[in-house]
Amino acid sequence: MEHEASPPDGPVATVARRVREVRKRRDLTAEQLAQRLQAVGLPWERGTVVKLEAGYRQNVGVAEVFALAVALDMSPLHLLVPLDDRPCQVTPNRVESANTVRAWVRGEEPLPGMDAHAYGTEVSVQDMRRQVLGRRGHLAERSEDEQSAANEAFAAQLEEMARRMRGQF
Repeated sequence: MEHEASPPDGPVATVARRVREVRKRRDLTAEQLAQRLQAVGLPWERGTVVKLEAGYRQNVGVAEVFALAVALDMSPLHLLVPLDDRPCQVTPNRVESANTVRAWVRGEEPLPGMDAHAYGTEVSVQDMRRQVLGRRGHLAERSEDEQSAANEAFAAQLEEMARRMRGQF
């Protein structure tokens, strides 16, 4: 008898699983994690950590995800998205591979079917610079002053381009 593949974890279940995995890997008790969370301003008790990990929490807020990531010394991305390429629930009716979701959350690629132009307009100048420089490579042959001047001119161009693009929507 064949079994159907189990549905992917939703976002809260993924966060809960990742918190449990990382907490154990860091050799922390639920109480110690709660203390770390309190130290960064999230008033969680041991029981709240246990409830999250056991699947009794229906929601986890953005501020809670950020605090958990700080307390566990990790990126929020790696709490939200599985580390492997298992299917990942993005919305109640949309599932994508974890690799696709990670690239989307990083701002590297839109999800399939998204308007790539619109997606590209909501990017910081610093991220635009990284994307373009990543494609052009590093210009190591320039002096530090030349590179600094080129970077400033490039940033101004990117800012103007971003301003124009945002004005189109």
